[in-house]
Amino acid sequence: MFRVTRGEKKGVCALLKKTGVFLLLLVFILTVAVFWSGCRPEEEAEAEADLLKDGRGVLIGQIDSHSVEIEVNGQPKVFALGERVKLDEINDGSKVIFTYVEEEERPVLISIAAIEEPVKIHKEEGVFVGLDGTRVVEIEINGDLMRFALEEWVAVDDIAEGSEVFFTYQETENMPLLLSIEAVEEQADREEDRIEDELQAEGILIGLLDANSVEIELTRAFQLGEGVSVEGIEDGSRVAFTFKEDAQGAFLQSIEAVDAPPEGDVMDGTFAGRIDGRLVEIEYFQAFTLGEGVSVEGIEENSQIDFTYRPDPHRPVLTSLERR
Repeated sequence: MFRVTRGEKKGVCALLKKTGVFLLLLVFILTVAVFWSGCRPEEEAEAEADLLKDGRGVLIGQIDSHSVEIEVNGQPKVFALGERVKLDEINDGSKVIFTYVEEEERPVLISIAAIEEPVKIHKEEGVFVGLDGTRVVEIEINGDLMRFALEEWVAVDDIAEGSEVFFTYQETENMPLLLSIEAVEEQADREEDRIEDELQAEGILIGLLDANSVEIELTRAFQLGEGVSVEGIEDGSRVAFTFKEDAQGAFLQSIEAVDAPPEGDVMDGTFAGRIDGRLVEIEYFQAFTLGEGVSVEGIEENSQIDFTYRPDPHRPVLTSLERR
């Protein structure tokens, strides 16, 4: 019969005690690891959620493949499109709710959804009768008196009673909501200024971006602005650039060679080369808003076109367009 001595019993007991401590330590380490692996994604998600901001507005439209414009509190605001954001099922003019995060160059849209059908904007002209209270105005249209609630950003302090006015409004459940108003004389003066600011150009019609804007391919000469240089930029290089323009021409404010499409408020094009010591040529694509009465109907895509336009802080506006 097999027998265990007292010394052997003590050795086995010591071994069991050590093994038990080791197992308890191992279980503790694994428990802590599982706990932290489960908590960290939640903490990271909570940190990301703290950066998200909510917004409401009206979708004006997509500016290019990287950015979109939304009217927030009566002012247009540009957002960069997040990787997973799609606008395919949202019509321009729709009221939207959205989330975004603030970034150094511009806010980045994380999500967006329509909250109702596109808002129908009515354009009218009439005679400004005056204020009826603090936030209600009366306007005479073709002999009929109509009352409008004022949108929060609309002011009528500088419009004299009896003035002919142009205005826009939308229907609501209670009473029509006035979105904009200005005296006819003021608008006429502005139109004269716009005609003086009109610029002529030629290019290739790429096609409609949406119902209100088109994309045109341009090959254009730019004057080098103060301190701007194209040294080291080879012909045919992809470039990111910014410019301003007036009746004297277009002036480069910055230009640099890039490997990928740029982000932010910069243009993307191809450097065609120097014309002389102060002029360079760049090929690029530009989005234009269709001005009142301007249409591309009957003009095929990739057609050579002549057009006139006026500069605008958000997007240049076409004032005429015809096939060459």
